Amino acid sequence: MIWLFGILACGEKTEDSAQVEQHPSIEATLRLLSVTNGQSIPDIDVSSLQSSDVTGEDGRATVMVEATQPYSVRATDDGSMDHIYQGVAGSDNFEVVGFLVDRSTTNTVFSFMNVSQSSDKGIVVVALDELDLSPAVGASALLEDSSEGAFVFAGSGMPESGHTITQGGSSFVFFPNVEVGTKSVEAFGTENTTCIAFPNGVSTHSISVEADAVSVVVFSCQ
Repeated sequence: MIWLFGILACGEKTEDSAQVEQHPSIEATLRLLSVTNGQSIPDIDVSSLQSSDVTGEDGRATVMVEATQPYSVRATDDGSMDHIYQGVAGSDNFEVVGFLVDRSTTNTVFSFMNVSQSSDKGIVVVALDELDLSPAVGASALLEDSSEGAFVFAGSGMPESGHTITQGGSSFVFFPNVEVGTKSVEAFGTENTTCIAFPNGVSTHSISVEADAVSVVVFSCQ
């Protein structure tokens, strides 16, 4: 029996000594703006896996995420679908600027595009920005298995089918009725330009899609 206790003791020691890789926490600030007038939106619940906060008068809320790892920051409001901002963190604190779209506006835009959003599916929004947060004109985005119904806001201010950012338009590519699960998003810059998942990712990013929610990934193009 002594030999049995010896084996068990060694096994316990091995498990205790195994170190799970730990990543330091950094601050991720989400600044939420109104899609209709661009003003800051206060009193919105924001959360990550590690912490939660509420946006102030400046539209900002700060939560903790793991450094150098994929992050997910959720904004929750009664009048909107949950907006889940996703990307890859670097080693430093960072800020993501996003637009919170209420259900009424979403329904109006989708109706214009003859789209009926299913409650058991999600919406993916890909933002393609220059370093100064202006639209990355000519950049485009593709979503795994879901690129046919993509649309953008053109220079006219109206939505039109496509997945390439146009002159005078917004920086967003919308993908409605996306099946729940993990999807691959790939961003393409113009000639001599590379787009990476903000702030520290690569041009292809895996995004989590939830039912009745908006999954947002921001790409920085330079």
